[in-house]
Amino acid sequence: MNTRILLLALPVLATSAFAQPPEIGQPLPPWREGELDIHHINTGRGDALFFILPDGTTLLEDASGKTLEAAPFSLPSRPDASRPPGEWVARYVQRVMPPGHGGIDYALLSHFHGDHMGAITADSPLAANGAYRLSGITQVMESVPIATILDRGWPHYDFPAPIRNATVDNYRRFLDWQIRHHGLKVERFAPGRNDQIALLHAAGNYPGFEIRNLYGNGQVWTGKGNGTRELFPPLHTLGKDQQPIENILSNAFVIRYGRFDYFSGGDLSDERVAFPDHDGAWHQVERPVAEAAGPVDAMKANHHGSWDANSAAFLAALRPRVIVVTARAEGHPAVNTWHRLTSKALWPGERDIFVTHVSEATARTTYGIERQARSTQGHVVIRTAPGGDSYRVFVLDDGDERMRVKAVFGPYAAQ
Repeated sequence: MNTRILLLALPVLATSAFAQPPEIGQPLPPWREGELDIHHINTGRGDALFFILPDGTTLLEDASGKTLEAAPFSLPSRPDASRPPGEWVARYVQRVMPPGHGGIDYALLSHFHGDHMGAITADSPLAANGAYRLSGITQVMESVPIATILDRGWPHYDFPAPIRNATVDNYRRFLDWQIRHHGLKVERFAPGRNDQIALLHAAGNYPGFEIRNLYGNGQVWTGKGNGTRELFPPLHTLGKDQQPIENILSNAFVIRYGRFDYFSGGDLSDERVAFPDHDGAWHQVERPVAEAAGPVDAMKANHHGSWDANSAAFLAALRPRVIVVTARAEGHPAVNTWHRLTSKALWPGERDIFVTHVSEATARTTYGIERQARSTQGHVVIRTAPGGDSYRVFVLDDGDERMRVKAVFGPYAAQ
């Protein structure tokens, strides 16, 4: 076989491999060149998403929370409570890391809450270097190198006001030490850009791939070039109790790969969902962010599916076929949110919803969820075919580290 024939055959072989789903009860097959993997890792303690991009570039978004939580945030730790959540995330990442890749290329913090970056408490252990404590992102880097970290605050951490608490103070000590001793690169997430998180290994092979930064800190992409517009009024015109809360400052992005599109927006929320007469329409950030993204195939539900997120306008703009709810508390997802997620009055067509954990209390109060959800327990992995024309969803057993497939859905045709 000459070289030209071999190169033409490679996509066929990759597509053929994708066409054969794994057996139930067997481990998830490894990522292959050309596929896009999106792992929604369930520790029971907050968000942690790991992306393997088509050329093997890796991205970790958020790194879960702390080991012990009080009700209603006391869902069972997964696989168990013998290790802190950040360590479970690191071990998961190591298991699925592409061969020959020793570390994470990019880590992105959606915002500065402990269930996304790792909360620091009085009993959080010290790092081996003694310079900071371990939880979430700092715990992950204890065992998995990270080349670049992006967040919404670098370098001054002063928007909308100076950010000072035990968790962020510890995180900044961590950044300082890693920059000085290991050459860590840190950047502020820049809305509008499509080159800040880029393919690093074979970008030329995937011209149809991009990650577009949509939103952060009140700035939303205009849809033209790298331009942005401001959603917030001048902060000096707002009273102290009117300042934007942390959740609506969350970074959001959309991944585009061929025909496939995926949205993630941290804890973006909209209090007007519950209080439609609330003063200050600028708080309603979900809608303009979704309109900037446009319709997508799949998405992570905002704010764990909480009562104040995933508004009607937001969902009607995104129109997802697949929705993943990353639960961390009783009431995730909330009954009003579940009604919107499942309502065909907002957008027509089928949709499959996967929840990483549905507690007994949630099952009793969010009517119909056990019958309507495709999955109510486990890691959720979205994997596209090479080129992005189709994708599958895998639900993995989160009770141990064997990565066993519980269920397979699809293939779905990307839109």
